[in-house]
Amino acid sequence: MTEKTKLTALDWIKGGFRSLASDGPQGLKAEVLARKLKVSKGSFYWHFKDVAALKTAMLDHWEELATQQIIAQVDAGSPDPKQRLYDLIEIAASEVSEEYGANGVSNALRNWAQFDELARAYTTKIDRRRLEYVESLFSQVPQTRKHAKINAQILYATLIGAEQLDQADTKACLAQTLDIMMGSARPIPA
Repeated sequence: MTEKTKLTALDWIKGGFRSLASDGPQGLKAEVLARKLKVSKGSFYWHFKDVAALKTAMLDHWEELATQQIIAQVDAGSPDPKQRLYDLIEIAASEVSEEYGANGVSNALRNWAQFDELARAYTTKIDRRRLEYVESLFSQVPQTRKHAKINAQILYATLIGAEQLDQADTKACLAQTLDIMMGSARPIPA
């Protein structure tokens, strides 16, 4: 980007996610982001009062994009709750765009939450919402109704764990876990 390029607040938010993924929380500074975006710090302060405002905007955006929009997309699909669980896996385990820091951003957000009270509060709220949603889907599947809460926790923990392990095929790992939960385990391809 050049000085003549007009950045939007969303450009700064995306830059914040990329910087978080590559440099951790210490990359969330106006000077660092301006340097990476090849613009002046003045552009940052045009959109955000301070770095805390950027961090809040990033976390709001993450909640909307990686939780609310995914839930809406799954709900707009199949009426069958079992299929919606598989649809959720397909969407939730999709590759994260480079413009948001690629797949490393999920781990970076969780790491940030270990040291930042605001990030921790958002992560807790988002985890709670996601677990409630997955539990609601499991509760609609007759064979798993009595185990809905624990199945939701297992599936969600598998997603987080696969991301932490940088699992080569998170979707396959989640689908196989769900197959086992649904009693329809298929042979694992070699």
